[in-house]
This record gives sequence, structure tokens and C-alpha cells, in this order.
Amino acid sequence: MSAASSTGGDDLTSGETTGQDERILVSVRLRPLNEREIVRNDVSDWECINNSTIIFKSNMPERSMFPTAYSFDRVFRSDCLTKQVYEEGVKEIALLAVSGVNSTIFAYGQTSSGKTYTMRGITEYSLADIYEYMEQHKEREFVLKFSAMEIYNEAVRDLLSTSSSPLRLLDDPERGTVVEGLIEDTVVDWNHLQELISICEAQRQIGENTLNETSSRSHQILRLTVESSARGYLGAGNLTTLTSTVNFVDLAGSERASQTLAVGTRLKEGSHINRSLLTLGTVIRKLSKGRNGHVPYRDSKLTRILQNSLGGNARTAIICTLSPARSHVEQSRNTLLFASCAKEVTTNAQVNLVMSDKTLVKKLQKEVARLESELESARSKSFADDSTALLRDKELQIEKMHQEIKELTWQRDQAASHLQSVLKSFGIKDQISRMDDHSAPGFSEMINAFRLDADLPGIKTFKDFIDPGAVSPNKKIIQIPESPEDNFLLDGSTPKFSGSGWEDIGKRNSEDAKDIGEEVRGMKREKRS
Repeated sequence: MSAASSTGGDDLTSGETTGQDERILVSVRLRPLNEREIVRNDVSDWECINNSTIIFKSNMPERSMFPTAYSFDRVFRSDCLTKQVYEEGVKEIALLAVSGVNSTIFAYGQTSSGKTYTMRGITEYSLADIYEYMEQHKEREFVLKFSAMEIYNEAVRDLLSTSSSPLRLLDDPERGTVVEGLIEDTVVDWNHLQELISICEAQRQIGENTLNETSSRSHQILRLTVESSARGYLGAGNLTTLTSTVNFVDLAGSERASQTLAVGTRLKEGSHINRSLLTLGTVIRKLSKGRNGHVPYRDSKLTRILQNSLGGNARTAIICTLSPARSHVEQSRNTLLFASCAKEVTTNAQVNLVMSDKTLVKKLQKEVARLESELESARSKSFADDSTALLRDKELQIEKMHQEIKELTWQRDQAASHLQSVLKSFGIKDQISRMDDHSAPGFSEMINAFRLDADLPGIKTFKDFIDPGAVSPNKKIIQIPESPEDNFLLDGSTPKFSGSGWEDIGKRNSEDAKDIGEEVRGMKREKRS
């Protein structure tokens, strides 16, 4: 035996396929009058008129608010066998477990209405059919795990354990409500499963009251987990497993203290039973009107454990058992009202898949490839938009550089013109012809010819050239007459004369503009293609 953990295995990852909303399958089983009712000369007030309708056949009080006829998915007369109830009422739901779909079957009704009797037969027939399915499908390998619990006085107890200590309920983000420490046995064979069920029956709380000598005093939940995988893929690394659970729920019966004459322990038990059944009825009633608003699953241990079965990932069948006796007419009517609400409740059952690491990796790789493709497509579209903006930016850079070249050319021409006029004033006409508008060396030759006895190598700027105080007083300086035009190069925007010429600056800017122009033309050709 092993305790069920609150998380899944390390090497498996679960997933679910999308399902659709389906209504809870509701059946009503009418039992015959029992010996006590016959002794009291009780009469039968209920009758099944066909396979889906049950009626109250006695006269109703005037102005009664209760209907006389109730319709459900299936109605079973008092002479129907449990085998027929199983075949026509719940078999379809029970066998979904071998296909990876969660399912739940439970019986609801008042004390002594036949719930436990019905559920024992339903459980045995269901498990037998599951085993028969396994025998007929040898291509798949099945693993069955069994666990059982009871809810007695709002305390959860493990029916496979000798300990009576209550178990805690935990909330698992993937599996929902989990019973901490609940023993889960791997089933060896059919005989082993029968033995486990017998242990549960022996452990369950029962008691005697005036309506039933062996009345169930607790809610019992038997749970079978079914795992299956294709044999051909075992050990191949790409294993996909179907996993599901089927719950067989035998609810304790609702009862009235005035009818059971319960006192002491029996009265306390009945109080807890009725409180949990009242919460179940409230949950069913709210779910029947849609999932809007708060549904009080957590108000009882029963509804918290059955939350997935009542409004989640499961297919559910409810069998409501009914006493036909007139002495129980009010309790029977309450059962039918519960069944009427339950048939309006929908669940969304899904196929539960558990994938191995390699299968999961392959699935994730496909998803990554799909996302990368979408990202690349988005990038291509974004690149087209960015290319237009980049081209515009390059064009603005070219235009700006053309303006700078034009400005530098103008400044160079002005400086050359002014220098020519200065040289003319000194009568050095034969050197003017050697000036080259595009050659810095020509300009240097002119300065060397003009040097005479002056210390022109000590002149660093054109200002020094025209300012006698800027050089050594021991040197002969040729005085150049001042002219108002001589100061045009002294503003903050005029470059200084150093060793290099302005022609080099203009040439480099021209080459940069040419390179950017080539880059823009290449981008335009790429965008058109």
C-alpha cells in the first residue's frame, strides 16, 4: 500500500483535450414496499407510468404547489433488477473511465430507500465491465489503483487503513481537492479488488434506527484510477498515457428525527448527515441555474471532494432511490425535487492525457517552431516599416552634409579671395597664378614665396599673420595694412589655419556623402526586391 501524494510523477506531464458541456444523467429507482411498511398497512402513492415519468397517483390536497408528475432520463419500476438499472442508467458513464474520462456515479435518497443496495450492485457490475474491457483490449496495458474513504460526522477517514485519524483536505492546482495521506493500492487482479471492497464495507460506519437496522451513518466514496497506454510504445520514449478516475458514491440517507426517533449519537450523526446533504442540495440548485455567482463547495467535506464531479471535468450519473410509501411522501417529494435540479446541471468532461518527457519535448518543439515562424513574419513586416524610416533618416543626413560642404566651400573661397587681394597689394602677382582652388600644397607654396625675411613658420593662424604682436619682436615682420575686411575670419565660426588645408575637410565630407548615398540606393533596391 502507498499513500497518495498531492502531486504527479516527476517524469510525466498531464494535459486535457477540450470537452463540451453535458448534463448530469439522472435516474429514479422506485423500490417496492418493505416488510415494515407492509406490516403498518402502508400504501404505495407513486407509480412509474413509462420509462421516463413517475407520478403521484393519490389525490393531492387542494391548492397544492407540488407537481404530480416528474420526468427524468430514466425511471425504473419497483420490479426492475439492479442489472437493468446499471445497463440503462449508468453503464455508459462508468465505462468512460477506460477512455481517459473521469466519471462519478452516486445514489441519493432518504434512509431505507435502497441506496446502498443499489450502489453495491452498480459498483460490482461497473468493475466487472471494466475488467472485461481490459481483457478484450490486449493492445493496451492497464494499471488500476484503488482507494476508499468515508465522511463521518464531517471527518474524512481512510477505509483501507486501521487508523481512525481524520485526514486533511488539500487544494492541488492541477488535481483539485486532494485527501492527504489517503492510501492508494495498485490492484493485482479481480480477486484482490473484491477483497479491497470487502475491507471497505467492514470498516464503514453503520447503525440501527427505527427505519433501518443497518443504516449507513456516513458517506462512502470508492475510487478507481485507470491508467492505460499502447503496448507497442512502452519504453519507446514517446509514451502517451490515458488516466482517469471513476467514483462510486453511496450517500448517507436524509432522515427526520421524528421518524427515526434518534437520540444521542444517532441524533448527532443525523444532524451532520442532513447538514452535508443540505449543502449538496444548495450546490446542485445553484449549478442548475448556471455557474454565475458563488457556489458553496467548501461548506462541507462532501461537496468539496465531489466538486469536480458536480461541475467540473467529469461525466456524472445520479440514481435517486425512492420509497413508494405514503408515510414517506414528503421525503420522496424532496428527493424528486433534488433530482429535478440535478438534471439541469452540466459538466465538462475531457480526455485526460499524460505524456512522457520525450513526447512533451516534441510537442513543445513544435510549439516553439510555430511561435518562431509567427515572430519572423512579424519581424519581416516590421523591417519593411523600419526601412522606410531608415531611408528617410539617411536622406536627411545626406542633405545636412551637402549643406556643410557648401558652407565650407564658401568659407574657403572667401579666404582665398581675401588672400589674393592681400598678395596683390604687395605686388606678388607672379605667385597668384600658382593658387589652386582645390590644392592645399599650392597655398603653402605661396606662403613660402611670400616669406621674405618674415618668421612665417611661427605663425599659427591667419590672425597671427595679420597681427604683428603675435610673433617674436626680434623678427622682421612685414606689416600688412589693416583693412575692415581683414577681420572676417576672426568670428567664432571661422576655422583656424593649422598645418592642414580646408580642401582636405571638404574632400572627406564629399566622400562621406557619397558613401551614404550608395548605402541609401542599396537599401531602396533591397526594399523594391
